[in-house]
Amino acid sequence: MGAVTVAALLAAAACSSSSSSTGKTTPHVSSVTIGEVTDLSGVASAYGVPENQGAQIAVQQINAAGGIKSLGGAKLVLKTFDTASNPDNGQTEASDAVSAKVSAVFGGEISDTVLAGINVTQRAGVPWVDVGGTANEIHERGYSTVFQMTHDSTQFATEWLDVAKLAAQKVGITSPTVAIAYSESSYGEELLSAFNTANASAGMKVVTSFGYPLTTTDFSSVAARLAASSANVIFNMGYPADGLALAKLFATQSKPKAKVILLAGSDAEDVTGQLKTQANGTFMNGDLAPGVTGLPAAFSSFYQQYEAKFHSAPNSQSNAGYVAVRFIAAALEKAKSTSPAAVATALHAVTLTQSTGNIYPEPTTLSFASDGTLKEAPFYAAQIVGGVGKLVYPTSVSETTITPYSG
Repeated sequence: MGAVTVAALLAAAACSSSSSSTGKTTPHVSSVTIGEVTDLSGVASAYGVPENQGAQIAVQQINAAGGIKSLGGAKLVLKTFDTASNPDNGQTEASDAVSAKVSAVFGGEISDTVLAGINVTQRAGVPWVDVGGTANEIHERGYSTVFQMTHDSTQFATEWLDVAKLAAQKVGITSPTVAIAYSESSYGEELLSAFNTANASAGMKVVTSFGYPLTTTDFSSVAARLAASSANVIFNMGYPADGLALAKLFATQSKPKAKVILLAGSDAEDVTGQLKTQANGTFMNGDLAPGVTGLPAAFSSFYQQYEAKFHSAPNSQSNAGYVAVRFIAAALEKAKSTSPAAVATALHAVTLTQSTGNIYPEPTTLSFASDGTLKEAPFYAAQIVGGVGKLVYPTSVSETTITPYSG
């Protein structure tokens, strides 16, 4: 997709200068450039593109409301850097973003890509708001400029274990057994380790567990191996394309005996858009839609603008891209500066409420802990019912009764 802008202000941006790291307001700032380093093409674009689209709505809303007011109404300019779903491109695209003099970076749907990119931005002092990389290592490096705006591996594993236990209980499984297939990547391997740790006291017996390369495109053998297992729960710890391929194969070729199928890296909106009722009964990341309990008013305006602009409903990563830009805008307001160092400092202190950019029903406030992780990360799981993703977790926003997998 190449580098694009979401405000026609590049000429003004060229004549504006960023402030120093003292945190003082830059005089006569007419625009602020933020960079999105993410997967706009390749296998992870199913998340990268919606992430970008959600970010565009946030930029549009902020600019329409008067821009960054503490900087005299400076407008946000969004420049994108496509990693093409190749972790090797994390470093080069991050370098390009730094060279573009961005005040902050956000994005990333593959943990290994984020891990490569943050080495560059940390050295340059540029904050990175990680949207989709879940690996614990992202925050465990101790970088002061890195903010993990998604659940980390430990949180993600615990959340999916809770979903698995809930689903097993609801469909009448008294002794859950699990078959696991995971992506051989930082994301998949860390999620497996975290799941095993969390499961040590949960009592779910893992009967098979195997990995497959990140570059895998033919999942027939993976699906066949999982389907042939005696497990009554199947758990895929992979990326969007992985889950979509497995859901299709389970419905058409490798019919599983399992009553519960979890596709941790897949999004309900994306899968049902292609498979409809063929995905019935599978669990995956859930999407928010009007009518969900506890949604703030800001979600409705975001949802309506997104649909009008892109002619589709936002998914989980659309929401994340939107909130990431809102975090950066709040930090710019607090810093009163375009200096990356000042923005990074401010990100450690800002809080998003449901009236200042947090569009999630739970948690009602978002802020970063000292290590750069969210103090409480949003997580929603859905089950496909009648070709539509219905939220089932957390139970406070549940939209349907859990049923066994049907495919």
